[in-house]
Amino acid sequence: MKLDTATVGRQGFEDDRTFCLEKIHRDPETGEIKVWETMYSGFHLQMVLFQCIVEDRHLGPSKAKITITRLGSENPNPTQLEYTEKSEHQIQFPLRPDIGSLEKIHLDLHGSATDAYDMGAEISAWLSKYTGFETKLVYIGNGARVVLGSGAPNGDMAIAKRAPVTAPLRKLVPKFFKTPTESITFQDIGQYLVVTKESNEQVSSRLQGMEMNIHKFRPNLIVSGAPEAYDEDYWAQLVFSSGGKPLKMDFGGTCWRCQAITVDLKTGKKAEGEEGEAWKKLAKDRKVDKGWKYGPVFGKYSYTSLKDVGRKIRVGDEAIVTRRVRDRPIFDWPLPKAVIAAFSG
Repeated sequence: MKLDTATVGRQGFEDDRTFCLEKIHRDPETGEIKVWETMYSGFHLQMVLFQCIVEDRHLGPSKAKITITRLGSENPNPTQLEYTEKSEHQIQFPLRPDIGSLEKIHLDLHGSATDAYDMGAEISAWLSKYTGFETKLVYIGNGARVVLGSGAPNGDMAIAKRAPVTAPLRKLVPKFFKTPTESITFQDIGQYLVVTKESNEQVSSRLQGMEMNIHKFRPNLIVSGAPEAYDEDYWAQLVFSSGGKPLKMDFGGTCWRCQAITVDLKTGKKAEGEEGEAWKKLAKDRKVDKGWKYGPVFGKYSYTSLKDVGRKIRVGDEAIVTRRVRDRPIFDWPLPKAVIAAFSG
């Protein structure tokens, strides 16, 4: 979903990644749910065939709705993305549903947990007929996840690295250190993902006769004008000229990539030819994060301050790199072994 203007929220852009899909594992004897398995596009490539748009946004977030359209071959009219009750290949629900009528559940994503809400049987049945297994849609509501490791600029580990002498004082006298650490919704590990056109052009140069679709990297922000490809690896802060007062965005770690960048957006399967080789070609020289030896990185995670909640970032805003780091950050989010294995290509 591409927007000309986005509003800064408490965990990134407002309403960004507040829903996610869960594969349900039940006990074969009792029928009870034993595991809520969060679905990631790198493992379930067919997720790209669920196209989401927000309708009635002009009425405000409380009245806006999300429409999901299944774009697979079973849909004879996949270009019809606005909701129509005639289409069995669409479903619609509120952008901000009433959680009072929903069942509360507890989820763990990459070791960072949150309460969330099951969106119900009707949506589950609609999704499941396409995925081939029981699938539920969940909503995070007012929940949030903590950023583990040193990724969040105001987290304990990040501050300990930047200021090892004074960091212990935060725990001894916390009332004098009131800056809260950043939190996230259903993003992997950071509020925003920033990529540059220059880096994407470099990836395209590896693919014979085709251009890399930058949206396969699932960025929140695409920046142009970097002095060279992958310069963003060393960015520590961007300042946006957004409506007068500068808006600062601080950076954490680089983003390790999964197989989602190899998907054919028309079939929901791994693409054939050069397009399907994007991960391998990137992995040849982009395994540059000393804390993530399993695959390539592309793009960088970033965060905004709570004092900027409600402010806007617009397409065309000038973005200036105001701080850099000498060395690339080292990934240190403590991931379970099963997750590491799944993301290792």
